[in-house]
Amino acid sequence: MVRQKKIITLGIILTSMIVILAIIAYEVPRLSDLLVYDRQAILSGELWRLLTAPLVHFSASQLFWDVVVFAVAGLAIIASGFRGFWLVCVFGAIIPGLIYLLSFPELERYGGLSGLATGAVAYLCLCSAQKSKKNRMIWLGLLMATGAKIIVETAMGVPIFAQAESIPFRVLPSAHLIGIIGACAAIKMINAIL
Repeated sequence: MVRQKKIITLGIILTSMIVILAIIAYEVPRLSDLLVYDRQAILSGELWRLLTAPLVHFSASQLFWDVVVFAVAGLAIIASGFRGFWLVCVFGAIIPGLIYLLSFPELERYGGLSGLATGAVAYLCLCSAQKSKKNRMIWLGLLMATGAKIIVETAMGVPIFAQAESIPFRVLPSAHLIGIIGACAAIKMINAIL
């Protein structure tokens, strides 16, 4: 029981810290400039940007949707008692930047919590589907809707929910897909441990 309370507390702290840091980064543009994925800066040695890019948002709309989805999914994961959410966060924060650095030299700037948010939704759906036979189809339907959103955004080349404001940005559905893959990897690792 004490261990479970610790896990819940740490999960709430992790979710809250990510949300608060994303809001602060948006409100302090100079901080955003230091945290954003900037290919040239990373190649010049500023490696922290690989980890901090998800904290940077290019519009209030992007920040709003990313934070709401991430916070709701994260808190639902924690409330459901699913372990391993921290792995989803690690995968969703680090892996996209590494892939973009190694495979997409044309991508100069990247930011946004949507990959982590998508990973959190996928993790919630997959864990819930594993746990509940009764509601399995609902959770798998939500996961399919998430996949459909990624496909539509890929085809349209614009985000469905977030809107560009003064700084135009393009959606990177690959970050969302990486979030889902990270969720699957986290589940596999947790199932192997337990």
